[in-house]
Amino acid sequence: MNKVKKRYIISAFLVLLIVLFIATNPTKQEYLQFNDWEEKPSSIHVQIERINFYVFSTYTPVVAHEHGMTHLGVFGNFYQISDGQFDYPWWLDFFN
Repeated sequence: MNKVKKRYIISAFLVLLIVLFIATNPTKQEYLQFNDWEEKPSSIHVQIERINFYVFSTYTPVVAHEHGMTHLGVFGNFYQISDGQFDYPWWLDFFN
């Protein structure tokens, strides 16, 4: 009985954690506000590439087919995970 109760508690905690991740996954508009842009600049062609993993997202600005700094969006915050590489991140190829 004790093992079953422990499994239910752990399962409920994991489900609650996943729901929290999904509810706080930032949007593209929040990423633009994070970069101090109200909207994408119109003077140059900027594309914001977003890959949604449901529990977190990655955001990368693409200017003239060159990729900028990639940010990880999780729990409503953004964390820089690349130094502005000018090629496509190899680990994102698996998700396209």
